[in-house]
Amino acid sequence: MKVRITTTRLFGLPEISVEEVRSRLQQSDFYTYDNTPVSSYRRHHLPGAKHLDPGDYSASDLAPDKNATLVFYCTDALCGAGPYAAKRARNMGFEHVYVMTAGMAVWLRKGYPVEQEDRQGMKTA
Repeated sequence: MKVRITTTRLFGLPEISVEEVRSRLQQSDFYTYDNTPVSSYRRHHLPGAKHLDPGDYSASDLAPDKNATLVFYCTDALCGAGPYAAKRARNMGFEHVYVMTAGMAVWLRKGYPVEQEDRQGMKTA
């Protein structure tokens, strides 16, 4: 059995599947954070996801309740931006922090819904 070592596992963070994220997107205490470059975020991101620079955000940029579920993601399992951002959130005292390690690559491959933004930052379907 081959075990894949990811940044998520190295940081000791729990992973969450794209299927579970999709099923929980409408929950009021469930927040998603895109840690891809801004150009990628504008091209496509999870519905309702907020863009965060993984190395430059504060607790006020996250959910108002430290008991909310926070999910961080980036491009794929080889990208370390999502796990890095998630580790920072956990260090800020958030209890339920997860990484969607499969990232946008698998989300898109499965044909799940995405949002886009135009150059002015307006969301489009």
